[in-house]
Amino acid sequence: MKLIKQLDIVSLLLWCILLFNLIENISSYYPCLDSIEGPVIYPNDTQFPPLIIDQNIRVNYTPSVLVYAINNNDVKKAVICAIKSGTDIVPRSGGHSYEKYGLGGRNNTIVLDVSFINVVTVDSERGTVRIGAGNRLGDVYNKLSQAGFLIPAGSCPSVGVGGHALGGGFGYFSRKYGLACDNIVSMEMVDSKGNLLNISNSNRHRKLFFALRGAGGGSYGIVTYFEFSIHRKPQKVTYMSFEFDRTVKAQVQQLFYAFNKVGPSLSNDIGLKLRLRKDLLSITGVYLGPPRQAKKAMRRFLCDAPKPINPIGTQYIQKTFIESVETLSNSSKYDVFSPKHNPNFFKVKSFYINKGKALNETAINVLVDYLDKAKCTTLASFDLYGGVINDVYYDKTSFIHRNALYCLQLEANWKYKERDDQCVKEINDFGKEFQSNFTSPFSYQGFIDRELDNWQVRYYGNIFGKLIDIKKEYDSCNLFRFPQSIPVMI
Repeated sequence: MKLIKQLDIVSLLLWCILLFNLIENISSYYPCLDSIEGPVIYPNDTQFPPLIIDQNIRVNYTPSVLVYAINNNDVKKAVICAIKSGTDIVPRSGGHSYEKYGLGGRNNTIVLDVSFINVVTVDSERGTVRIGAGNRLGDVYNKLSQAGFLIPAGSCPSVGVGGHALGGGFGYFSRKYGLACDNIVSMEMVDSKGNLLNISNSNRHRKLFFALRGAGGGSYGIVTYFEFSIHRKPQKVTYMSFEFDRTVKAQVQQLFYAFNKVGPSLSNDIGLKLRLRKDLLSITGVYLGPPRQAKKAMRRFLCDAPKPINPIGTQYIQKTFIESVETLSNSSKYDVFSPKHNPNFFKVKSFYINKGKALNETAINVLVDYLDKAKCTTLASFDLYGGVINDVYYDKTSFIHRNALYCLQLEANWKYKERDDQCVKEINDFGKEFQSNFTSPFSYQGFIDRELDNWQVRYYGNIFGKLIDIKKEYDSCNLFRFPQSIPVMI
């Protein structure tokens, strides 16, 4: 009931935003969209309000129109219409952008939604799959699993494959198979002139291929289809879970000692996430094999880690691959097969901790004290990197974070809109100081953060200038833009 009331309030807030912009938006009718085959929905349509409720309801924007493309021709027509009308156009895949950039990050844009471009076609002989950019990860995992394959990607079923893969795409299987962007073989993209480009590393668009794989989310054009390399799914997967005593600070320090010391040398068949909250200290993970082998592979780590809480503190549970997706995402099978958003108020900061520069005892104490005293419920999650992720050369993709030990995601959650300013300020203030004192200067562009200072360097390092040059070549008029897109000049 509380969730229903909360969503009712959210709907009312969205209606207020719509009414404020209604006159301007009604006047923004686009005759050049009339030939679009897919649905075209304006703000005065009763279907419109729920269609702009995405994952993060902390920020909300009102587009001029929602265009639901069903094929490449629809995308081309929408881009040409945006050019003719002088209106900004932004792509939306899953609607999971932490800062609502799938709605433009501002009002009065044309939103080109690719949800209906959702084919998944496996070519087992070539070892590839053609995936429409509108698929959610749950759809991809399900359809590929039925064919006996997988691609490495994130654990949230409702995330769209488009923005996820173009921004990097980390998940539990990445240490074994690489990031989602590392597995992209080719792409189809509509450019700023309305042309359809076929992009790969073996044709004249190889520079664009480089830019899209890590920095491509909405900056260079609208990607409609991907070709990914596929991997045979393991016959047996072991879900692993270890819970520790959060009330004892020494246990927190000891667990990080094991994570820092043993984590980098763990088998690539292991994916791990350490979670730390005011009331939680745990490790969850997956082993690509049976429980007996999983126990052997985790033995050295657990020798250095504190003793888990017994008897429920240690679990090795054999599952099928698709069952592991359900468990790791804390979802039901239905939610994986038919993924939907769970709208909530949140703000995320991210920090990379590089190999050889793990968080020290002081940093861990500072983080623990913050989580204990924070006025807004905050979770710190540490995704273990290494393995195949770190084996990719820096010049192969625009994802630069190849020397990471782990990525820290700090997420604050709250229930009511009135707490937005307080919670955002609290996590922003802490994040800026913590990154300055204890972590690398880099952050994950997949966890986009509008308030992040010097984001150009934190996301893209010393290749930012190269990304600008590629942007100028393919979108010199900066048609595709949002608050943290790649610009045409510094």
